Amino acid sequence: MDNFLGLFEGGYDPSAALVCDGRLIAFAEEERFLRNKHAKGWYPARALRYCLDQGGIDAASVRALAINWDVPSYTNGVMRNFFQTMRNDWSVDAKTVAWQNSLLHGFSDDALVGRHNAAWRKALGASAAPPIHPVPHHYTHALHSYLQSPFDEALCLTVDGSGDQLCTVLWHCSGDDIVPIYEVPMPHSLGWFYAAATEYLGFEAYDGEYKVMGLAAYGSHDREIKAAVDKMLFPAPDGIGYLLDPHMIHYGPHSWSDRFTDYLPRLLGREPRAENQPIEEWHHNFAFAVQEALEQAVMRLVQWGQAKTGCTNLCVGGGVGHNIKMNSKLYEVEGIEHIFPHPLCSDSGAAAGAAFAACWQQTGARPEKLTTLALGPEQSDAEIEEMLARCGIDYHRPNDIAQAVAVDLSEGRIVGWFQGRMEAGPRALGQRSILADPRAVEARDKVNAVIKYREPWRPFCPSMKAEAADRYLERSDDAPFMVIAFRAKPELSRDAPAIVHVDGTARVQMVHSQTHPLFHRLLSAFEDLTGVPVLLNTSFNVKGEPIVCSAVDAVRTFFGTGMDTLALGNCLIRKSPPAFAE
Repeated sequence: MDNFLGLFEGGYDPSAALVCDGRLIAFAEEERFLRNKHAKGWYPARALRYCLDQGGIDAASVRALAINWDVPSYTNGVMRNFFQTMRNDWSVDAKTVAWQNSLLHGFSDDALVGRHNAAWRKALGASAAPPIHPVPHHYTHALHSYLQSPFDEALCLTVDGSGDQLCTVLWHCSGDDIVPIYEVPMPHSLGWFYAAATEYLGFEAYDGEYKVMGLAAYGSHDREIKAAVDKMLFPAPDGIGYLLDPHMIHYGPHSWSDRFTDYLPRLLGREPRAENQPIEEWHHNFAFAVQEALEQAVMRLVQWGQAKTGCTNLCVGGGVGHNIKMNSKLYEVEGIEHIFPHPLCSDSGAAAGAAFAACWQQTGARPEKLTTLALGPEQSDAEIEEMLARCGIDYHRPNDIAQAVAVDLSEGRIVGWFQGRMEAGPRALGQRSILADPRAVEARDKVNAVIKYREPWRPFCPSMKAEAADRYLERSDDAPFMVIAFRAKPELSRDAPAIVHVDGTARVQMVHSQTHPLFHRLLSAFEDLTGVPVLLNTSFNVKGEPIVCSAVDAVRTFFGTGMDTLALGNCLIRKSPPAFAE
């Protein structure tokens, strides 16, 4: 068997993935084991060990170590020449030059080999890391999204901060061919644009972008704000692409943030919001303008690509693919009938994309289609019961865990749901979830106030039986991974008001019985009791912490918050006696 190990390291959310014969055997982010949100800058040693253990192999059994960077271009002078051209074309400041030089050094062949060799010796006792198989960054995102999609032909949009020379690429994918048809190089980055807005609004870049997206739904058009944002991000002369004024983002003095220069507050006529300051209508309207500008930029590209190729399918990769509202707008582009934003679209997921690419290129084994993200660690009932006994925690085992939890949910209890293998990626999909009754907004407010400790304006998402999609949603596509929002029908607002956002949309997970039988059974049991095949589903964590990984993590979070019930495998823990007899 040919084993390929993919790694993403050095930035936010380092991760590891194991691919064998085109199958993703294991994937996990380092933060889940380290318990340090995003684990920025850490080598994913724990995730690496988990992947090898899950595959039942050692370091010597790995054929290649796949890396999602074009390593030869950092070694042979191509990237050095590209950065020099940028310095000639723009008034690049010293900090940006230092960043460029760090990339040139860090991703050169010698530095990369030395860094991974040292890490594998320390983590595994190996004599050296496997041979490195480099894959260009945006090609990794495109291959990952397209080849794991349901499609045989598609447009693919990859959009992020930056990767190698590029920030955005539109690809035409057909059969085994993945061909770029439009490229936007540095410094014209939609990811940097959105990160700058995130920090300007008082949140942390690469963590708070979803807050900006949530705020945008509360905003409205403001002519002056839009005019200012249009000076930051605007159409390219060809009418297809876009351009970014990098002086607002990188090239200039930075008194407030590394993500935007002092020129941005001057342009907007308002100082940035500090994180402890209130959010005002102006901030809502700025978020609205930023989100609208992002959407217009990518829609223009996709409209052009759809007309050029006739493709009716669209894939999305790259970190900006986590922008749910953007994905929803792309689905509305005329001619696009089906959409697949990859749920592991960011650089952490690119560990899997690079491993798939290496496996395909070296063995011809095509990546499997994506059906599940249950790729992380799991614990057996015996292991869970041993831990509960060791901790002196009372529990019982109902005859049917799904039925017992459905009753608790129908009675207004907030439930921690810990089942099977941990999900990959940032969304809880019924393995590590906090669940609540969506029929009353009070449940949503309770989850916010005593469990998640997060901003009250941020939306919660529904998990619903896939069979209920037509009943509750306007035009929709299959969406099992909570990466796109659809417009809610009045029936959803009536039956489950806690999960419909202020803009009338719901970021849904459609649950299929074939791929998620236990969670589907829970939804069916809840429907039998209430008539509603929908649950409020949010990630099993509190603000500032990663999603729980182990049963110990789940117990600690359960007793440290206002959750009422915890379902650990087939073990049920309640903080107060049940209101019913089993």
